[in-house]
Amino acid sequence: MHRPSRTLWQRAAISLVLVGLCLGMAWLQLWRAETRGGNFERQQAGAGAAPIALGADQRDAEFLQWRPVMVRGRWLAERTLFLDNKIHRQRVGYHVLTPLQLDGSRAVVLVNRGWVQAPRLRTEIPLIATEPGPVEISGIARKFESKFFEFGKPQPEGQVWQHVRETDYRQRSGLDVLPVIVLQSNAAADGLIRDWSDLQGPGNPAQRHYAYAIMWLIFALMAAGYGLLAWKRA
Repeated sequence: MHRPSRTLWQRAAISLVLVGLCLGMAWLQLWRAETRGGNFERQQAGAGAAPIALGADQRDAEFLQWRPVMVRGRWLAERTLFLDNKIHRQRVGYHVLTPLQLDGSRAVVLVNRGWVQAPRLRTEIPLIATEPGPVEISGIARKFESKFFEFGKPQPEGQVWQHVRETDYRQRSGLDVLPVIVLQSNAAADGLIRDWSDLQGPGNPAQRHYAYAIMWLIFALMAAGYGLLAWKRA
């Protein structure tokens, strides 16, 4: 009776490993589809809700995430920051972030006021018009970013920052800041462009991950077919 060769067993083992790997990747994509799809649905539901009047006692970032908000206060213009390397229609510029001190409180909320093109000399800082009196801002609340692709962890200096982490901002500003950033949506005479489509995402990412899962399942079937074919030929 013919006994399977050592090479055949090796091919069978490789096939099993490949099938297991592909199935694992398919499961991962299904998990990501469920997770990111759920986040997207919560984002859409929050965006369609009635605006929340943002106050100093509202510190639940998860609840506020992607919800429309309104806030009244005064700009702390001297505390304005510029987020570097922000692209709008293939032009390099900054996102302008200014803290807004809430009426009747020492608490502030950081407001992303929009995009401005960078000057020709990178050593220059754009001049931003800021209303001196009380203002009312409407927009979408978003949590501070926590994950970045960067080499090391460069420390923010001056007015130009690469990223704004909540812990860094609290420590360096000394302000009692709410745990969200407001993406301003109402018009203002400051010359800034407010287009948040990139930050809010193009659509439900679950569909893309489902497609990836199907692709990995096809790879698993191909690996299993390779193993069966090798066994039959032996």
